[in-house]
Amino acid sequence: MLCQICKKKESAITFTKIVGGQKTEIHLCKDCAPIFSDKFSVFPHPQFDINDLLIGLLNAIDLYHKEEGVIPVKEIECSNCHLTYDEFKLSGKLGCSVCYYDFREQLVPLLRRLYGNNEHVGKIPQQSEGKLNEIRKIKQLKKELHELVLKEEYEKAAKTRDEILKLEGVSKKKNAN
Repeated sequence: MLCQICKKKESAITFTKIVGGQKTEIHLCKDCAPIFSDKFSVFPHPQFDINDLLIGLLNAIDLYHKEEGVIPVKEIECSNCHLTYDEFKLSGKLGCSVCYYDFREQLVPLLRRLYGNNEHVGKIPQQSEGKLNEIRKIKQLKKELHELVLKEEYEKAAKTRDEILKLEGVSKKKNAN
């Protein structure tokens, strides 16, 4: 579909706005899109700041804990840069890589709420997708194997072990080629 403004280039962006049940769509190329971005923006400012979102979430979590009567944790401070957790809540920015470790008890629930997971998965390049899926499958099977051994379900554990060895063998053959 061609851009509805210049009618020369292929549209790359579709803006959709619904007001009072009335749907308005406009198809724009990358060059014409900046002209309309502020008119169709959901946010009051053209630049959306993720730090503002993070600060709002942190404040909401604190308010929720206060309402529930949870006793606040003593002031936590990074052992490296000496940033306090309260300072992090105000700025939304950590001071150094050690902050992730020192504030982990507070950050893990926050990351789970924000992203649905506390482990980064990111995008996968197409040529690496199969390899990464194999690695994830092996990791999951090893976790299952550990749980089966703890439950003393040795027959299932043996089958899982064999599946892991099979996948690792296939993976090593692919790497050799």
